[in-house]
Amino acid sequence: MIEAIRARWKEMSERERAIVLVGGVVVGLSLLFVLVVDPLLAKLDRLERQAVRKEKDIQELTRLSQQYVEKQARLAEVHRHMPGPDNQFSLLTFMETAVKAADAGEWLSEMSPQVQSLPEGYQETAVSVQLIGVHLPELLALLAAIEEAPYRVTVRYLQIRPKFDAPEYLDVNLRVYSYAKGS
Repeated sequence: MIEAIRARWKEMSERERAIVLVGGVVVGLSLLFVLVVDPLLAKLDRLERQAVRKEKDIQELTRLSQQYVEKQARLAEVHRHMPGPDNQFSLLTFMETAVKAADAGEWLSEMSPQVQSLPEGYQETAVSVQLIGVHLPELLALLAAIEEAPYRVTVRYLQIRPKFDAPEYLDVNLRVYSYAKGS
């Protein structure tokens, strides 16, 4: 077969040989581009896109790690202001004492506790307090007493309505929450 190609080559004119050589070089370069260069360029392009995506992932992980550290610090702060499982802090008892200290006991209409267990061993205690016909100074004294609780106590709901016939008297509904680490 090679002998046949050599014989055919010798029979060709210079012009035909030049055309065949140029055609061979074009076909060779085309094959080189299609089989080697184009896959390498495609792979480089894909790697560049992956590098950009990984860089964005790294930035997102950095941001998330900063948020995690901040939330861990906030959680540690909350734990510092939270009664432990061996502590005998009772939100209901605290609220009864706060109402008495604010001289609002005579306007107390209702006080009801609710305890709920939360995931990861936490316990949420809520106390609903209803005061009927209280004066503003007593209400402010009660809110100040809640603010100065020995542990973190949060007023999450507060509704104040003046009485229609006597606006100096207020009807107040408030809901106070406290959290504790369960045993």
